[in-house]
Parts: sequence; C-alpha cells; structure tokens
Amino acid sequence: MRGGQIVAKILKIEGTDFVSHYPSVGSVIGDVADEGVRVLTTRHERTAIAMADAYTRYSMGHKHGVAMSQSGHAAHNLMGGMGQAFDDLSPILMMPAGSRMNQLEKRRWDSAANYTCVTKWSARLDTAVNIPGLMSMAFTRLRTGRPAPVLLEMMRDALMGEIQDSDFNYEPVKGWKYQGDPHDVEIAVRALLNAKRPVLYVGDGVLRADAAEDFRAFAELVQAPVITNLKGKSAFPEDHPLSVGLRGRALWMCMSRADLVFGIGTSLSGAHGTPIPLGKKIVLCNIGEYDVNMYQRANLAVIGDAKLVLRQLIEEVKKQTNGGGVKRNDELETEIAREKRLQLKEWLPKLTSNKKPINPYRVIWDMMHTFDRTNLAITHESGSPREQLGAIWESLLPRSFLGWGHTTNLGFSWGAAMAAKLMWPEKLSVNWVGDAAMGHNAMDLETSLRENLPILTVLSNNSGYATYGPRGRSRLPAAVKMVSPSNVISYATMAEGLGCYSERIEEPDEVIPALKRGIKEVNAGRPALIEVITDWESTRISYQIPNEYQPGKL
Repeated sequence: MRGGQIVAKILKIEGTDFVSHYPSVGSVIGDVADEGVRVLTTRHERTAIAMADAYTRYSMGHKHGVAMSQSGHAAHNLMGGMGQAFDDLSPILMMPAGSRMNQLEKRRWDSAANYTCVTKWSARLDTAVNIPGLMSMAFTRLRTGRPAPVLLEMMRDALMGEIQDSDFNYEPVKGWKYQGDPHDVEIAVRALLNAKRPVLYVGDGVLRADAAEDFRAFAELVQAPVITNLKGKSAFPEDHPLSVGLRGRALWMCMSRADLVFGIGTSLSGAHGTPIPLGKKIVLCNIGEYDVNMYQRANLAVIGDAKLVLRQLIEEVKKQTNGGGVKRNDELETEIAREKRLQLKEWLPKLTSNKKPINPYRVIWDMMHTFDRTNLAITHESGSPREQLGAIWESLLPRSFLGWGHTTNLGFSWGAAMAAKLMWPEKLSVNWVGDAAMGHNAMDLETSLRENLPILTVLSNNSGYATYGPRGRSRLPAAVKMVSPSNVISYATMAEGLGCYSERIEEPDEVIPALKRGIKEVNAGRPALIEVITDWESTRISYQIPNEYQPGKL
C-alpha cells in the first residue's frame, strides 16, 4: 500500500466529505477519489482553503474541511487563508505537498516550518509507516481544545513509500471536550444574577459547539439582552424580544447602562462587533485560557466547551433561583422593541431609497424581504459588504448567516457559498460581494457550475472598490485609476461567458424581480450573478452611538 493510498484511506475513515484543491499532487488526489471522497477543483488555492474553512464552520464542530495544494509556489498562496482560519479559530486540515526529505535544505519553502505561525500544530509526513500516527495526532488536535488549523506537509518520500496491507491499522479519533470548573460556574452565575443590568455577549464559540439552543435557553432563563459579534451573528434569533443584535440603538442602550458583560464563546475583542465601554464587570466563558484577558480584563472566567458550560450554567441558575430562573422582564422587552422601532425609522429612508445609482442598503433590504430566511445560507465579502450586511440583515436560524474576517481574506465568500451548498444542497446559498472581491475570485463562478454547486452572487458594483476613489471615504486622487467604471466593464457579461445566469440592474424597482429570477435559475441548478449598479453609500450606517447613550449619560 502506497503512502498516498494510506492518506486517502485515513481521510475516509475520519469522515472527510470532500477534499478541495487547486491541481494538487495527482497521485494523492486520485487515491482520494478512489476511496469515494469527493474531490473539488477550484480556480485558486485561496478558494480551496475557503471551502474547507467555511465547511468546518457550517458543520458546527462535526466536520473538518481538508484542502490540498502543490508545494512551493502553490503553498505560498495558502498563507492568507490559513491566517484567516487561525484568527477565526477554524480547525481545518491543510495538506500541501512537499519535496523529498533529502532536498529540504535546498528548498526555499518549508511548509511545516513556515506555517507554525498560523497553525495549532504543523508536521511532516516523512515516511509511509509514520502516516497513520501523524494523522491520528493531527485529528486529535483538530477535535480537542482551542480550535485552530493543523498542517501536514506530504513529503514525496511518504507518498511514494509503501507498507504491507496487513500492517495498516487505523482507528478514528474521538476528540475530547471538557466542562468548566463547578466553582467557577457557581460564582459566575451569582455575579450574573446579582447584576442590575447585565448583557450577554455571544460569539461564534457557541456556534462552533453546536450550542445555539442551549444559549437561547440560558438567555431566556436569565432574561438578559443578547449582543452578538459578527462571527456570532445567527447564534441567537435576531427577531427574539431579547436580541439587540450587532448594531443600532437597542444595543447601545443596553451596553451603555450595563453593569456586567457576560461573554460566551468570544474573546470580547470588539472587532466587527461592539466595543465594551470602560468600567464594566466582565465574566468570560471560553474554550481556552488563551482568550482570557486578551482584550478585556476578566473579573471572572469559566474555561470549557461552550455547550457543556452552558448546560452547567443553566443548572446553576435553576439551583440559585429555586428552579424558576429570572422573572420575565416585560419592561426590558418593551424598551428593546421601542429602540428597534426608532432605529428602523432612522434607517428606513436608506433601506427604501429610490435614488440612482441604487443604494446598497436598499438591495440588502430587498434581499431580506425576498429570500426565505428559514431556508437560506448567506455570507458577505470583506470590507464594505461585511459592514453593510452585518448591520442590516436579521438572521433567524443558526448558521443561516456566516460572519467572518478577524484576518480578512478578500474573495473568501465564493468558497464559503459553495461550502454552504455542499452542507445543505436544499438551501439557497447567497454571497453578497463588492467589485473589489470580483477581481479576486469571480472565476470560481465557473467552479460552482462545473462542480454542480449553484450559488447566487449579488454584486454591489459602485466601480470604486467600495469606499476608495475620488468620491469615496478614502479620497484617493482622481488620477489614481483603480477600476474601470460600470459603463465600461460588465461583470454580468463576464458571468454569462462563464456559463452562469446573469443580470445587470440599474433601476431600484428591478432588484426584487431580478433576485426572484436568480433564485429560479439557482434552483434549476445554474449559478447566478445579479450585478447591481450602486452608489458610494458609506458603510457607517450604524456606527455612531446615539447622544443619549454616550458613556456617562445614563
């Protein structure tokens, strides 16, 4: 049995659904296909790694995406995606090819060494006989403790080496999760129940642990308002009376007067979320010590898996309240509802604007009222699309919205949208992108067609890379020509040439009919691009803190 066959058999045993790659080591990819594991060939390494990354996130801890690449120049192209997976705590397995062991000192690219900065563990498959042991170690690290990528460099000696079939023996790795210290749980709950105006701040650790239902039960039990960061968005239904979401007046009302911030599954960085004003008492529940005191000094901490810790917290709340939890806070719900109405009134002129070019917030509003949000997976691009969609979109179900980007890898959304289609073939998969991202990964529209993963891409094209250019926030000189204007270049025409359905929309009233036609094409199995010509609307629709909720006003 060759080393490549050993790798393929172990991936199959470990439940790998697919391997994404940009033409990788042919023999290994062939072996993977022979084992019945789906092989997905992308147009660029960064899309391959994005698919593995997003699939891991969508699986909520049940699966680990696997991506492969060639050595050398191809391995260089992985760094952005690996950096994003590392900062976003996504436990993927990256397997770049390597040289022969006796050539290591002569090569300029040593993946196992160079990727130590963006991996939890990095090693080389050096001989065929060592492959099972090293892959067992890799999956142990993927499934245990603080999540992060793992890299195994597949050296040629290992792939071409052989062992006797009778010597192959491999058992799948279970992985281990741990509860919080019961005393830490007890004092954390006591602090929460004694607080006059606590807020719950939820991150994607809750999603990663498949603990959204547990968190909802906990939030309703303690009757505290729920804030999410971008990656945690969708962990709690945003139409819930206790949800104050990611942006807006209700959030600032609750945060400004809070005396305790209770974080679950987050390091409380405030990145693409809500910064925490000074003077708040902090309780932090997270999977590892690495995230405690990183951004906020924690007064109390509980270390453990979010699902297991939430179940401990629920039992402890019941114990300290004689089984009844906190009485329903009708006054709080009324206040939250009032602030949401005021916020919507403030935003509505942009959300329903009939101006031309089309306001991008109008497009998002139309998407939200056209798509079935109970049968949907939507994600964004980095930069302006991220801030726009994160602020406006109201998510209803766990992982119906995929937020990402502590380290931003432009073009990630194409791999993410295809990963959603892999995970849920029956759902509509949408990515909301800008014209900058189109220049990075738009060729992977062809991948979605070829691999039968039809996605709906909605492009906000303001011909200026979002807020850059003479009219944008960044105010670059007019002489700096960043991108051709929309009257010169047509992305819809490009998408049509790639075999996709496409439309170009310039009238506000045409947005919804075009979206519906795009959905129809996607449901028939054909990827679709709806290119909307938009204006230079600022991304900062909801960043300003209302005067009445400025620190010190309450």
